[in-house]
Amino acid sequence: MNRKIVLLLCLSSLSVFSGCGVFKDGYVDHGPPSASQWYQKPGATPEEISEANDKCEKRYPDDIKLDPNVRQNIAFQTLFCMEDQGYLPKDGTRAIKSCKNFRNPKVPICEARGAYN
Repeated sequence: MNRKIVLLLCLSSLSVFSGCGVFKDGYVDHGPPSASQWYQKPGATPEEISEANDKCEKRYPDDIKLDPNVRQNIAFQTLFCMEDQGYLPKDGTRAIKSCKNFRNPKVPICEARGAYN
């Protein structure tokens, strides 16, 4: 019985220290920001930003079962798709600049856009 209690305490403390169930501003942190929190375009409403992002994600669907390099290419395709529509990340980092951090192996869409020249 004591072993089970100790195991339960260890697992619960592990989840707290690993970030599981972390509260942020009184609420459970639910992961990455939405498209309207990440992207901006002068005059665009959050709904328009979300719709544009949905179109890009439908155009370049991601699948957890794909090879990580393929998934990375899809992520960059989505970034370029948003930029092509005029939606830029709020932090100002352009996709072409981010591509330069991924050289081995080279990301196909980044190579096609001239990131490695």
